[in-house]
Amino acid sequence: MFLPFPIHITPLVMMNQARRAKVRSWYITSWVLLAVELALMVSFFYFFGALSQAMFLTLGGSVLTYVVGNGLLLNQAKPYLQRLELGEVRDLYWISSIDSQKRLEIAAPSIDTPQLFVERLLHWRKEIENRNIQKDIDNILRLFQLLEKKDKREAEKFLVRHSTVVNVLMQYDELENARLNNTITSESKQKLEAVIRQAAVAIEQEVTNQFKMGLLDVSAESDVYLQTLKSRNLLKD
Repeated sequence: MFLPFPIHITPLVMMNQARRAKVRSWYITSWVLLAVELALMVSFFYFFGALSQAMFLTLGGSVLTYVVGNGLLLNQAKPYLQRLELGEVRDLYWISSIDSQKRLEIAAPSIDTPQLFVERLLHWRKEIENRNIQKDIDNILRLFQLLEKKDKREAEKFLVRHSTVVNVLMQYDELENARLNNTITSESKQKLEAVIRQAAVAIEQEVTNQFKMGLLDVSAESDVYLQTLKSRNLLKD
């Protein structure tokens, strides 16, 4: 709600969003907007009671900052929600701005970080309308999280082995957006969908094998431990 008073909560809301989404440009903008509103507040009290040009300029500035602030919040609503969604999957790190981050992702020749891999999967999950592929992406994300928590080195190898998945998703999205209803397009989409499905199955098997190896190591270690206890007569057969 707009109040005829040159201070609003818009900068504070923007500051909170910047802190949660970890976007530096939003944080800087919120401080600039807050400084402007504080200056307007000082001007408001200074010229209060006087129908002067300065007072009208102060009130006009208040209206302008209100409109600009809410416009900025509206503009960053979608990327803010996307950053929060990414934060549910993995820990966020500070970025300079949303646009610069997108340029880096587009210019990146390969997927060399786990966060970039997750961001791209989330991006194509939103863009692609095929629900089967969306489910496969969700499964791949879940499996990658499990693998990364278990062994970060294996997660890095995972990126090298399965970075092609992102390229396949991009190609599928292009065909989906083309809206061409012909045999060639349909067959291509079916082939790409099958690739994603097989990739999800292969990734699940890969993660399962990693956990199986870990269980075997634990089992072997447990056997050695029990044998040691028996050799010291601390445990009966």
